[in-house]
Amino acid sequence: MRVPTIISVLRSAKRARNRQRQVQGLLLQEKESASKLRTARDELEQRVEERTAAARQLSARLLQMQDEERRRIARELHDSAGQMVAALTMNIDQMKAVDGASREQARLLADSDVIMQHLNKELRTMSHLLHPPLLDEVGLSSALDWYVDGFTKRSGILTTLELASDFGRVNSDLEIAVFRLVQECLTNVHRHSGSSRAVVRLKRTRQAVTLEIEDEGHGIAPEKKSLLLGSGPVGVGLRGMRERVLQLGGTLRIDSEDGGTTIRAMFPIGKSAVSAPEVA
Repeated sequence: MRVPTIISVLRSAKRARNRQRQVQGLLLQEKESASKLRTARDELEQRVEERTAAARQLSARLLQMQDEERRRIARELHDSAGQMVAALTMNIDQMKAVDGASREQARLLADSDVIMQHLNKELRTMSHLLHPPLLDEVGLSSALDWYVDGFTKRSGILTTLELASDFGRVNSDLEIAVFRLVQECLTNVHRHSGSSRAVVRLKRTRQAVTLEIEDEGHGIAPEKKSLLLGSGPVGVGLRGMRERVLQLGGTLRIDSEDGGTTIRAMFPIGKSAVSAPEVA
């Protein structure tokens, strides 16, 4: 009886060792698989980060090119088209001074003079909307004051600007971003909100510049709001503005309901971003 018992014990021990080796092998395979999976995940995350950084750089370059193109077109409208309109106006004035014109000719000249004055005004407005010279010459405060006043007259939407008189200057990239965001938001208010009123608030502390645009319209549908803040193509509405905000290290938030919509953007500022305040 003892011999079979020893043999069975040895066999059981051998089977146990085999199972142990199998388990160890499986654990080793699982460990290797987990290591490979972590490596693949890290490589994928690195690629995503690299692609995201590349896309961000491309977005920044596209927005920069867009601003440069707006400046160029604004300058062309002012320098080229504006000068031609001025020349035509002078010619009309000279023709009006010539004696012997019939009543019909005088009427046509007077009508042409009025048309040229309207055209000159439209060209100036288009040029300034593309890139207001006030933004470069005296800063964001004056440019926003001019734009909000003009928007109220053009749209019929009572729009107020809440801005401290000593807001001062910040760097040009931040001034352009804030101005473009106000432009885009007020355009959306006019086109989509149905609101009769709007408020633009701009505040500044030592750490940040905060912008709020508020209306009293019917709000933005949830699916459209998520689309606006999603990863859509650059330059399309608020998605292009989102890129400007992110490139400056800021945040963009949309609060919308039946009683209206509020867009909030926060831009951090440092010593390098701050210029001396305007002197009253």
